Amino acid sequence: MNTLKRIVLGVVCGGMLLSAGCVRLWTKPLDIKTYMVVAERVSAPVEKPLADKLWVDTVSVLPPFNVRNLVLRKTDVEYETSYYSELLLSPSENFRNNVYTWFFSSGIFEDVSMVSRLGMTHRLTTTVMEFYGDTAEGKAVLKIKATLFDEKTKGMRVLFSHDYLQQVDVIDTTAEELIRAYNKALAHILTELEQDLTASIQSAEEEK
Repeated sequence: MNTLKRIVLGVVCGGMLLSAGCVRLWTKPLDIKTYMVVAERVSAPVEKPLADKLWVDTVSVLPPFNVRNLVLRKTDVEYETSYYSELLLSPSENFRNNVYTWFFSSGIFEDVSMVSRLGMTHRLTTTVMEFYGDTAEGKAVLKIKATLFDEKTKGMRVLFSHDYLQQVDVIDTTAEELIRAYNKALAHILTELEQDLTASIQSAEEEK
């Protein structure tokens, strides 16, 4: 078979494969939706700061919840991720931004930072221990451990350490419903955390 016949045969076969759908020259982009967990603060800031500077430490997110795809719990032993829904930021960044914004707006401290430790008098560490949608129970589950350190004392005294758990009922476990539930859960947790933090700082000041 000469070269010309080979070319003609290749063109004909290629056309037949394309018309039959056997060859795809492009792939339609996946419709992946991105979300952010945002805790809305509605309470007013305190009138006078109670302490100088709070350092918001990096937020640790335990596996398997440290992925951008939303995690779903199907049964007591089965978990999966929602492939077409993910957070715009990593969970660690998303939660740390919320903690920073919340306490920056609280007025409890003269300064709140997650950039510079210089001059910090207190350090807040948080760990996200559970962060998933329970499809069987119809709940959004968020559990966070928070610890406040007094950086002015020798050995970095622990002022308090507490676990906060919120389980918010959802109509269904779509990404939109879960994100709304996480927003509500995180706002409730940060409200409780702020109350505990305020009480611990006031108590420490009274001991002096």
